[in-house]
Amino acid sequence: MSIDTTERYRRALETRDVELALSAFAPDAVVHSPLTSRVRFTGHGELRPLLEVAYSHLRDVSFHTDTGDASTRVVVYTARIGAEEIEEAAVLKLREDGLITEVTLFVRPLPGIVTLMDAFGPDIARRNGRTFAARLLAVATKPLLAMVRSGDKRAVPLAGPRS
Repeated sequence: MSIDTTERYRRALETRDVELALSAFAPDAVVHSPLTSRVRFTGHGELRPLLEVAYSHLRDVSFHTDTGDASTRVVVYTARIGAEEIEEAAVLKLREDGLITEVTLFVRPLPGIVTLMDAFGPDIARRNGRTFAARLLAVATKPLLAMVRSGDKRAVPLAGPRS
C-alpha cells in the first residue's frame, strides 16, 4: 500500500498531474515548507495551489530513492528550477490505508532552495490573493539570490579542499 502511494506521488510529479498527486494525500494532509517552520499547507484546498505552483516550476524530475516502511517513507529526487539544480527529500507519514497524512520537505543546495523561494513564493502568494505580498517577495528575494549565487561560485571554492 505505501509503495503504491509513493508511486502515485512520484508519477504525479513527473507528469505534473495535480489530481493524481491529490489522490495520494489524505483530505486533511499537512505539507511542511522546506523554507520555514512557520509555513504549512493543510488539506486539499491548500495543497492544490501549492502543487500547481510546484509543477509549473520543476523540470527534469528524476527520483532516485524510495525507502521506509508502511507508516513512513522517504522519497528523494533531483530536478531543475530554471537553471538551478535541486535535490529534494520528502519524509512522508502514511496512515493505515496508505494515504499521506504529513510531508516534511528538505531541499539542497542553498542556491537551489533560494531559487525555489524566488520562484514559488510570489506565485503562491498570488494564488492566495495576496498580491502585495507577491510583489514584496519577488523584490526581496532578488538580492538574496544574487548573494547566494555569487557566494556559491566565488566564496565556496575558497573554503574547499586544495586540488
